[in-house]
Amino acid sequence: MEKLNDKRKSNSKQSKLIAVLFLGLAAAPPAEAVTILSGPWFTNAPMAPLAGILAFTTDVPARLSVSVTDGIGTWQRDFYDYGTTHAVPLFGFRPGQTNLIRVTAWDRFRNAFTAPAPAVFVTAPLPADFPTLNVLISEPERMEPGYTLFRVLNATASSPYTVLVDNAGEVVWYSPMSQVLVGIDVRQLPDGNLFVFGATSFSEVNLLGEVVNTWTVPDNLAIDEHDGVPTAHNTILYINDYSQVVQGFPSSATDPNAPTQLTTVAANSIIEMSSTNGALLNNWSLLDLLDPVRVTYLTFTVPDILGVDWGHANAVIEDPSDDSIIASLRHQNAVVKFSRATGQLVWILGPPENWGPEWQPYLLTPVGTPFAWNYGQHAPTLTPQGTLLLFDDGNYRACPFDPPVANSNNYSRAVEYQINEQTMEVSQVWQYGQTVPQPLFTDFLGSADWQTNTGNVLIDFGAVSYVDYASPDTNAPNALLVRIQEVTHDPNPQVVFDLSIFDYGNTDPGYAGYWAYRSHRVADLYAHPPMPVADLNLLYYDGVAVLEFSADPARTYVVEASTDLLNWSALGTAQPEPGGLYDFEDTESGNPPNLYYRIQTQ
Repeated sequence: MEKLNDKRKSNSKQSKLIAVLFLGLAAAPPAEAVTILSGPWFTNAPMAPLAGILAFTTDVPARLSVSVTDGIGTWQRDFYDYGTTHAVPLFGFRPGQTNLIRVTAWDRFRNAFTAPAPAVFVTAPLPADFPTLNVLISEPERMEPGYTLFRVLNATASSPYTVLVDNAGEVVWYSPMSQVLVGIDVRQLPDGNLFVFGATSFSEVNLLGEVVNTWTVPDNLAIDEHDGVPTAHNTILYINDYSQVVQGFPSSATDPNAPTQLTTVAANSIIEMSSTNGALLNNWSLLDLLDPVRVTYLTFTVPDILGVDWGHANAVIEDPSDDSIIASLRHQNAVVKFSRATGQLVWILGPPENWGPEWQPYLLTPVGTPFAWNYGQHAPTLTPQGTLLLFDDGNYRACPFDPPVANSNNYSRAVEYQINEQTMEVSQVWQYGQTVPQPLFTDFLGSADWQTNTGNVLIDFGAVSYVDYASPDTNAPNALLVRIQEVTHDPNPQVVFDLSIFDYGNTDPGYAGYWAYRSHRVADLYAHPPMPVADLNLLYYDGVAVLEFSADPARTYVVEASTDLLNWSALGTAQPEPGGLYDFEDTESGNPPNLYYRIQTQ
């Protein structure tokens, strides 16, 4: 959406009058053109200990700049909406610090007033059961800008936290989110809020920890904990589990001569619901779509009250290029694509062993070297190049009845595939994790996300049980650790960020460690929606029109001119100065009888 903002230069005499008025204000602004009448005060958020609300009032409409000093460094935030009663959420504080929050108010004519005394916010230390974060590598100049978001479980204390760290690995936000039902994943919405889900509802939670929206599932179709995805066209995709009786189901994944039998299996459907009215829009059964009697080495490994865990679907995304759905079925070692409109299967990505004849036409054929299949995979995503990026856990790296690879000899990786749907071929175009100095193996969980600005890949090794083919803790051989790594997308990837979540000094044999389902890089703690410019001023210097305004530098501002309000010509793009100030000179303005200006926010 584009926001427009207009200012008119009606005629040369009036323009010169306006110029004289604005030049006078700019040259000699009143001593107190804007004044802070009360405040500032800061109130911390109960459910987000490193966030809160800054409040104050001004005598005229004003915007504000905030400068925070915590004894270690200083950071600043500028806000661009105007008002007289201000209540602004602030995020980005660090734990265990005394923060001095200095507030400067700006009126529409760039007159400033700084509050004589700062607001003070003392942040508490991290909780005793908070995960131990170890920054092994951090090269911010080579990293994707922003913050890393993840939900991590302290497996020893059974206490989960949703966490944001900066590019130095420092915690800048966290919440236990005990006020809302939360599964194992969390993601950021375009408005800056967080999207989470429990068994029967999805919730939108702001960074103050407040629930601002809730969607209840339709027809009691409960949410599988693995995935729920808001789409760009006002729907939510998620996974639902149900029981179904299957005839002729194998009784073993290790004995080729074991009998088949009537078996109750745990099956999965992909549900699409409206986020506008909560209506059920689609219900696609993956068991009906795929081979119902195919088993892998994972099939019988996870007890499920619904039955034998046939599919263990753990991810769903949409492919907007052809309006299709892509789902990951971990226990089938398969990622599949099908049409949203018809439900027709398009392709199956995964090892070809043990698929029935009906599904042979949909199996992708590998081409090129090197190439390796995905096993027990998680979190497929589409890259800007149209390739498929996923986290390959690598469980067993074989199908029945070939010899499986032991966990202690295995590795996990991020892998990128190019799929040609015309030839039904697949090639491996990139991977990280197989040929590295210190291989990591995670028996479950994980993600791999493409980074837009750098082309790097953010990888979550979510539950590492082997580091370089050995347990990460000799005192607690069953302990798990989390490694979140950002690597370059090169033939020989370089690690530019490496965060380990683990207590390396542990001596307790009962220590269980940590796990984190996925990780995401978010550009900012704040949303940057397109907003109309609120303080556009026109000055006239020696025949040159100068447009002054303030705005969020995360957006682009195109200056246009017109003589009749119907036909507009682009004059150029305004460039920001520090603090989000813009001064655009129309060097071709001359002295026309009528001229209108507007700013388009993009």
